Amino acid sequence: MKKTIFYLFALFFLSGSSLRGQIGINESSPSAMLDIKSNGDTDATKALEINNSNGTEMLTILNNGNVGINVPNPTAKLHTNGSIRYENLPSATGVVTPLAIKADGTVGIYIPEPTKYLYMQLAAATATPSFSLADTNIYTNIPLTSSESVTNTIGAVFGTDASATLDTSSLSYSNIRYISFPEPGVYKINLNYYTLCTGSTTTNTGQMMGVGTALFKAGAGSTSYSRQAVVRYNGLPRRNDTGAIIAGPYNFALPHTVFLIVETTASNEKIALFVNYGFGDTFATNVCSFATPPGLVNKITLNISKL
Repeated sequence: MKKTIFYLFALFFLSGSSLRGQIGINESSPSAMLDIKSNGDTDATKALEINNSNGTEMLTILNNGNVGINVPNPTAKLHTNGSIRYENLPSATGVVTPLAIKADGTVGIYIPEPTKYLYMQLAAATATPSFSLADTNIYTNIPLTSSESVTNTIGAVFGTDASATLDTSSLSYSNIRYISFPEPGVYKINLNYYTLCTGSTTTNTGQMMGVGTALFKAGAGSTSYSRQAVVRYNGLPRRNDTGAIIAGPYNFALPHTVFLIVETTASNEKIALFVNYGFGDTFATNVCSFATPPGLVNKITLNISKL
């Protein structure tokens, strides 16, 4: 009956050459040419629905103001299902705020997330074990633990494997210090430390000694590590004014500045860092150590940031 009255009302006004006045639907005092008032008081009540000839809902306006285009139940002020096209957009100048689209299609202002990182430092006064540099099969774990953590916004976890194996060594290792990352992703590693060896070399080539820094990775709960990368620094023996090698040829702080990229593909994968002999002169006994040059307060610093 209501539809019939509306049709008659519309025909009455449309029968002339023009339509004048204001029309209210569910509104006795329309304030526009077409004033529609929702007949409901819930957010899901539809104030306007337009369908195409196939009965597909193309435009929807809910009582809460949400507008849907090809979306029967819009959950945002403008909720579309399909492509959007803009033409003749003006150029933006000055300070602008970029927009971002989330995986669920929600559009919002993009606020960059602060860089997550781990910063560690091992003080010069901290005792560290001595080691040899003579066999490529032997790796010395760089001893970083939670005690050396200064800032840890990536939520890194520190642990020790009582026993472990390395895929490039035939030996078994104990008390391997590792760092694990709860969130998979790509991490940039910046490691700085120094080594020195006292006394005379076991074998002397008179040329140099190569010392490598090795990065190993293992899965969560695993003690089998695989090597990801090696960065090698070559130390030259000390010489006098005539060019002759002097006593204690490697008794100085050899710098190791290491930049590495590692990707973790599963939660809680872990990394471990090692010092490893490369080539050249050797020290077969444990007379090598982590050193601190004059003027510095830390033996080792490590920064890991999530890219």
